[in-house]
Amino acid sequence: MKILIPVDGSDQSNAALDFVASRSTLIGKDPEVHLLNVQPTLSARVVRAIGREEAKAYQRAQADDVLRPAMARLKRADIPAKASYVLGNRSDAIGAVAQRGGSDLIVMGSRGHSGLKGLLFGSMTNAVLAGCTKPLLILRDARAPQRDSLSVGIAVDGSRYGQAAVRWAIKHRDLFGAQPRIELIHVIDSGQSAPPPVDGLAYRAIPAYGVAADDHALAPRFAKVMAGALKLFAKAGLQATAAPLLGARAGDAIAAYARKRQLDVLVMGSHGQGAFKSLVLGSVAMRVAARSDKPLLLIRDPRHAGRS
Repeated sequence: MKILIPVDGSDQSNAALDFVASRSTLIGKDPEVHLLNVQPTLSARVVRAIGREEAKAYQRAQADDVLRPAMARLKRADIPAKASYVLGNRSDAIGAVAQRGGSDLIVMGSRGHSGLKGLLFGSMTNAVLAGCTKPLLILRDARAPQRDSLSVGIAVDGSRYGQAAVRWAIKHRDLFGAQPRIELIHVIDSGQSAPPPVDGLAYRAIPAYGVAADDHALAPRFAKVMAGALKLFAKAGLQATAAPLLGARAGDAIAAYARKRQLDVLVMGSHGQGAFKSLVLGSVAMRVAARSDKPLLLIRDPRHAGRS
């Protein structure tokens, strides 16, 4: 697995390093981990004042101050890594390096904010979301999971983006441990205004395939959406369970379910694109990000999912 970790010396980037270090036995026999620091371009006025060579030396020293301890952090976990720095705009640089290096995953820490439009993530994470569609694992305020086998929720909706999330998770199954608990989450809109949460819940779990009489009419819809995903997991020899939910808003339901089930990570496909606030993520992913501090793995381009 090729993993790109943008680092800047912050607590958030250290959290990303710690997560990868904790998965040292799970990311493949020969993981390719690349640490990247992006230094801002100095203005022409500054370069003229201090000289071109002095400017280069300054930027190199600034990058080394970040990359050296980051490399040491991974070395303690016996994870080999390469490190480099580039100059320029963060989103453009990270996206270009990820694309050029064929990264399977970008891992970033991000401080959580309010659920107000563009304030969901820190500026660096927002920049990467706006400028790159590579698979991205965002570690939020919650402590990164440390145990070997993780509890994983995968949102499926019948779209090619949901299917891509399933395929990516299967292809890179080792990341989740030897015996992960995988739950496939699908939400059908109840068609009602969101009720006041009860015990923090914003959804109602319903028996799969309409065991309850009042939900019987929904059974074919759940079965149709779940069938393809369950088939892919069965073909790969992996167990997964269906988690059909009924909720007024899919994003709220998924976030509440993740809290209730104490999931370690949420995997979602997202069709959002562009650099304008909510367009960076699809609406459901935006709601989940706003309502949950769980690690969020976003598959934003089905072409990056590969074949499982």
